[in-house]
Formats: sequence, structure tokens, C-alpha cells
Amino acid sequence: MAATFGAPDSPKKYTRVYAGFKGVDLSTDPTQIDEKRGADGTVNLISDAGGNPEKRPGWRTVLTCEAPVNGLYRGVLKGREVFLCHGGTKLYQWTDSGLTQLCDGLANKRGSSFVMNDKLWVLTGGEYLCYDGSAVRRVDADAYVPTTTIAAKPAGGGQSYDAVNLLSPKRRNTFLGDGAAKAFQLDATGVQAVEEIKVNGGVWGADRYSLDGNAGRVNFNEAPPAPPVTGVPNVEITFRKPVDGYAERINKCTLSVVYGGGGSDRVFLSGNPDHPSTDWHCETGDPTYFPDLSYSRIGADGTRIMGYCRMGDDLAIVKEDNRQDATIYLRGYTMTDTGVLFPVRAGVAGVGAVAVGSFGYLVDEPLFLSRTGVYALTASNITAMRQVQNRSYYVDARLTREHDLQNAVCAVWNGYYILCVDSRCYVLDGRQNKTYKPQSYGDFVYECYYWEGVPAVCFLEVNGSLYFGTANGRICRFYTDREDTARYADDGAAIVARWATKSDDDGDFMRKKTMVKRGSGVMIKPYARSGAKIYARTDRDVGRVIRSGTMDLFSWEDIDFERITFNGNDAPQVIPFNVKRKKYLTMQLLIENDGVSEGFGIYGIIKRYTVGNYNK
Repeated sequence: MAATFGAPDSPKKYTRVYAGFKGVDLSTDPTQIDEKRGADGTVNLISDAGGNPEKRPGWRTVLTCEAPVNGLYRGVLKGREVFLCHGGTKLYQWTDSGLTQLCDGLANKRGSSFVMNDKLWVLTGGEYLCYDGSAVRRVDADAYVPTTTIAAKPAGGGQSYDAVNLLSPKRRNTFLGDGAAKAFQLDATGVQAVEEIKVNGGVWGADRYSLDGNAGRVNFNEAPPAPPVTGVPNVEITFRKPVDGYAERINKCTLSVVYGGGGSDRVFLSGNPDHPSTDWHCETGDPTYFPDLSYSRIGADGTRIMGYCRMGDDLAIVKEDNRQDATIYLRGYTMTDTGVLFPVRAGVAGVGAVAVGSFGYLVDEPLFLSRTGVYALTASNITAMRQVQNRSYYVDARLTREHDLQNAVCAVWNGYYILCVDSRCYVLDGRQNKTYKPQSYGDFVYECYYWEGVPAVCFLEVNGSLYFGTANGRICRFYTDREDTARYADDGAAIVARWATKSDDDGDFMRKKTMVKRGSGVMIKPYARSGAKIYARTDRDVGRVIRSGTMDLFSWEDIDFERITFNGNDAPQVIPFNVKRKKYLTMQLLIENDGVSEGFGIYGIIKRYTVGNYNK
């Protein structure tokens, strides 16, 4: 508090300054928070380049598709950027100008995608698809055919080579013909059909052999000759041996991450509801080949794998919390003479993920949502052991009360981690200085903001632009491509942006105060279209407007004759309150803008008051 000038016999005036604003604090009662943070009621603001709160950008609908939007995907294929949309049961290629349907009849579920080998691979929860830039196909229709046995004699045996591919019912055996044997024993029984037979490189037609499927034996009408080069197999038999449920293990996956032994040459898949604690990995550089033995059961059966986090050379596997087992496991890699192994070890217990769509990296820190807030997976500076720390302390009290946390989705955009659930967003600000809060049991927490009116069920960030899909089939884009005031509307509707100070007793909750008529006001950020309503809420009432007005700048490019102004000064604008409020114990000031296509930002608030009698 600081004294101000007045007449010799006038009451002493005091000044309360609110400035140097940070994010919101929804963790406690509005009387207990720091004066630099917004109280409950602060909404739809974000930090500007200097850290001051300004109205968040709005969004617009750019396209519509079959509802709901289950996923928005991007890939750079042979130097060309492509976008796919999974809407309802259809897959589309999309640009800002339109949609082209690629296929339909898909599972109506949320999935994921990854890029490998100049192709975009999509998981729908029912299908595993591959898009090469021109057409889409099911991977299990043309997957890698493994050569499971090589150099076998006609009677069988040979050397095991490839493992069975979960995605393909086909297998291949190679034999050393001897010029006499007509019966060739395959390495499997219950064979469904012969796909192709080659002898010395030439294809033999079906009229030259028959199949005993139950025995797994091919009987030739005439014996294939011996190989021209001794010891080199010359008979190659490709056959079909389906195994129930094999392809579905991969086709029902919804989660993917690219990882490998010292590189990014394998993809790991999980999210199959029939195998919630299992993941599978492909062979090096081939997402069409998932060996039937290349899987891991992570932790306790029945608890789902929720997502993955890359941490240096390790891959963290985050599971849901079952209140008794480890929730985070660490996968490494070990080079051996026969290939790469991916050993898994238990990591952290106690904090598990609740939403598969909540995984993202803010700066270089992996974040995910748990039942108790947003957590970061970190490494101890002393022991290098992995641990989790809360990062969302300031909004956890509201966030953890959301009823649909399992469907929360996130985006990392422009230095912010945006978590959306039921059209409400909880924003962690990676651009402002971090704050230590002992209640979070971590090294620091992020400044946070709270938004409403963003009906996102999936996000896609592209080179600074942010898109999202909705439950009713809209593809929307935030106004990251506009700098005028048109960007401050949600599909043409007003964005209500508000800053609420703490409910302030001015340092003495037992003395009645009076805000004097002169000397109080708010400094707002200049925009071509702006304005504010100022509410004063005290312990005696729920709040009423004490001042309102527009604060526009003159521009020949945007003239509104109903509110024309000749103010060309683009310096911060001040709105004085010019009102007296008597005998309050606590006062909360709310600065609000609810105009369509109006910018809004706030730099500071000054309140001048006198102190009166004790509260009786």
C-alpha cells in the first residue's frame, strides 16, 4: 500500500496495484491467491509476447465430414505434404479447399498414425491402413510374406528363418529338390491353399501338383529336378496358413510410436482392447511385418497401455493406474549377434495415465494426464532415475473434476500444452517463467490458463497452425493465419474473455474500505476493435458493471460508422472507473470483453481507496 495526495483534512488514500500478470490460480479460494494471478472467473486468455494476458485466438470451420472426426493426420511423403482425416467410417484426403474420400467401412474409433518409408500408416482400431500419396490399402491385404523355412529336404526339416507374420496368412518354404522325390512336406499342417510354386525360378502351374492340406504336403506329378548349384534351394512354395486372431492383434491397435535400436526404424503398436497390456513391434524398416514372437506383455494383465514417451535412448511405456503395480516401464535396446533386443524394466509406480490422447512434449518435456493432473516424466539429476512430477497445480482443482477425463485430447502449439475435455481447455504455458510450488511435489509448475468454447475431440498442429476435429464432423482451424480483429471470434460467435482479480481485502479483512471515485482504472491493450466492461464484486453483492466502453483505433481499412473514432494513438489505453464503492471488506474486479471480433488484453489495474471503521 502507498499513500497518495489529498486535502489536509481528507481521509488518507491508499493504492492497490495489480500488474505483472501471470496465469490463473484455481487451486484455492479467490481471497488466498497471489494478486498477479487470475482468480476463478478468468477465462479465454493467453499470454502475449510479454507475458500479459490477452484474448485467445478464435477458430473457424473449414470443412465438414462424416461425424465424428476420429483423427487428423499429416505426413511428408517424398517431399510432399499430405493430410488425412478419419471421419466416422470414412478416410479422406483433405486440404483447406476440400475433401476427397479414399475409402469407407472403417471402424468408427479414434486411432493414430505414423510416417515410415515415405508412406503414412493409419490405425483405426479395426483396420491398419497404408497411404502412399495416391491411394490407400489395407496392410494385411499385401503384407510381407515370411520365408519361414529354408533349404529343407523334400521330406521336411531345413532351417528356420523368418517368424510368422501376424498380418499375413501366407508363408514361404524353400527346398532342395533331389530329382526323385515328388512329395514335399511343408513346415505347417492345416494348410488352406498353395499360392505359388517356383522351380528353378519358373512358375509351375496348378496342373503339375496337388495339395494335401491337412498333412501340409505338396505332391508333384513329376519330381522337381535337383538344384543346378549344389546346396542352393531351387524349389520355392508359397502357401496360405491362416491363424485365427493373428491379424486382429495388429488391426485393432490404436496407439503407435516409432522407436528402434539407435534409430527410428521400428514401430511399436498397442491399444488393442483384447490385449490391453501387450504391444508388438515390426521388423527393421518394414511396418508390414510383425513377427508373431515380437511382442511384450507390459506389467499386470488387464491394465491398459495408455501411451509412449521418448526419453533419450529409452522408450517410456505409460499404463493406467491399477493402484498396486508399476505404471511406467522403460524399454531399452541391446545389440546382439542375432539382432536387437528390447528389454523392459519397471520404472515408476503410483501415477498412471487416464487419457490416451493426452500425451505431448512441451519444449522437450513429455507430459500426460492422470487422475490428479498433468504430469511430466523426468530424470533425477542425481540418480538418473525416472520420476513423475506434477506440472498443472494451478488448474488441477477444476481439471480433476471433469467427468470425461478419459477422452481428453491435447496439442502442443506455439509453446503451449493445450488439454481439451468437453469443450474446455486447460493450457500450460511453456513460454513464461516457471514457478516453484511445494504442494506439487516437483521442481516447478507451469503458469496455466483456462478456455471455454473449443469443442475439440482431436488436434493437429502443422507448422504453427492448429486444427481440430469435432464430434459433429467439423474440421476447424484456429485463426493463426490472421492478424486482424476477425481472428477474435469462434465461428462468428463472440469470445467472452475475462480477467478476475483476487477477492482482495487490501491487507485488512476487519476494516471497511471505500473505493474513491477518482484515481482507479484499468490499462488495456490497443486494438482496432476493443472495449471492456468493468465489474466490481464485493462481500456485499455479487457484482455489477461500474464502467463500460469501447476503445477502438482509427483505421481506413476497418471503419464501423456506428462506433467511429478518430483515435489513432496505438499506445495502451486507459479506462478510468469514475465510480465510488462504499464499505466493502473484500473487492474483486472483473475486466471483461464479450464483443464479436474484438481484441482484448490487459496490462494493469489500479484501485484507490480509503479505510474506514472496523467491521462489527
